[in-house]
Amino acid sequence: MWRLIPLALLATLVGGCDDGCGNEIITRSDATGGAHSAVMFNRNCGATTGFTTQISIVPSGEQPSGAGNAFVADDDHGAATTGDWGGPWAEMTWLAPDHLRIRYVPKSRLFKQEENVSDVKISYEPVAR
Repeated sequence: MWRLIPLALLATLVGGCDDGCGNEIITRSDATGGAHSAVMFNRNCGATTGFTTQISIVPSGEQPSGAGNAFVADDDHGAATTGDWGGPWAEMTWLAPDHLRIRYVPKSRLFKQEENVSDVKISYEPVAR
């Protein structure tokens, strides 16, 4: 029995690495030249969490893993206009191969708003919708 305790502890630690969340892709946009992709997604972490809008910059053709690395927002308990996916409305446009613009509704509650990810400059523009 004492031999099983270390195995049970190891299984618990390894199992704890999975946060139980999943990403549902909303849209993807590839930069001209194909080095990067911007991926907008909703991250679902179970029934007790609301909808979010998240954006990650990833190498072209790859999928995001984990939370958004560029932009993360929610609708602040219904204050922000939502998109068809349930999270706050946003859109993304490549202005150059190394410059992404993210537009979002101003009443969104922002958790992450990076200005540079993987040598990609990111500009933000709140817009009324």
